Amino acid sequence: MKQMNEEAVSPVVGVMLMLVVTIIIAAVVSGFAGGLASDQSKAPQATLGVKGMIEGIEDEDLTNYDPDNPPTFEADNGLLFEHKGGDGFGLSDIVIQLQCQDTKTTIGLDDTIPSGTCLNTTEVTAYLMEIGDSDGFITPGDKFMLYADNCRIEDVYDSTWTTVIGEAKVLSWYPGGAAGGFAVYLNTKCEYKVIDKASGKVIQTGNFVLS
Repeated sequence: MKQMNEEAVSPVVGVMLMLVVTIIIAAVVSGFAGGLASDQSKAPQATLGVKGMIEGIEDEDLTNYDPDNPPTFEADNGLLFEHKGGDGFGLSDIVIQLQCQDTKTTIGLDDTIPSGTCLNTTEVTAYLMEIGDSDGFITPGDKFMLYADNCRIEDVYDSTWTTVIGEAKVLSWYPGGAAGGFAVYLNTKCEYKVIDKASGKVIQTGNFVLS
């Protein structure tokens, strides 16, 4: 009877088992790492409504670009956002980018409102504030404001820059420490983006016109 030499079988089986175990471990580690990456990069999914809120705009000197408001003038102007549905998020977890043509700015809860604004600073203590609640977490039905820290009115001239033909009203943002300010002219189409800070992804983008 012919006898089989089984001495080489065990090493082959051992190597195959090691390969299978290695592949399984690699698949588990890869899946776990992929899950972590997915969790870290996931932004809230939410639908927001947005509209301009204008309490008033006054300026005592229309010949310059400065907000020369009357001494007792106060107005809490800005953009009102309403959570229409989807995931909740904290105001501290987002920033809002505004863009008109080639100029843009990004405002968040950490930005400092400067002195000398037209805001009622006893009530408005941050650029982003929830309306009617103070927990700072926005869920469906909640509203929050992006306040403009100032406003002004400018003379509009004809093509020769000699004759005043109208006025232009403006809301402006100039956070403390910022390199420059940002202005939104009424009746001008601008763009906004609500951005999740952790992932850097946009929660919602859209257009608005202040009027």
